[in-house]
Amino acid sequence: MDHRAVPLEVLREFARDESERTSLRQVATMLGLGRTTLQKFIGAETTPHPRVRRKIALWYLEAGPGGDAAVPARAPSPYGSAVDTLLDGIDQARHHDARAELLDAIAALHAAHGSGPPAWLAELRGE
Repeated sequence: MDHRAVPLEVLREFARDESERTSLRQVATMLGLGRTTLQKFIGAETTPHPRVRRKIALWYLEAGPGGDAAVPARAPSPYGSAVDTLLDGIDQARHHDARAELLDAIAALHAAHGSGPPAWLAELRGE
């Protein structure tokens, strides 16, 4: 099905339901959108930019319209991609441990400089 054929209200309802099931922030992050952008889309406060509409429609189609809307496979996190790039070349058998060490070092760096760990750090640790 063409993503442009999905009615806007269906997309709004789907995004609203998924945001209520998880969180607005989690859905926005997964889609690569700002929280406010998603909130305004759900609330029908704005006409979505074609790029935003396309992202949400493709997500909807991937989740399988009409079924239990399990959140589809997440879009790769840009932070996760950056971490994987930094760890490129490390033996795959040791990759998991190296990733944990790098995330710990990032957390320690933030703590040493008086800031709390960024939200994306917790997400990466949960992956």
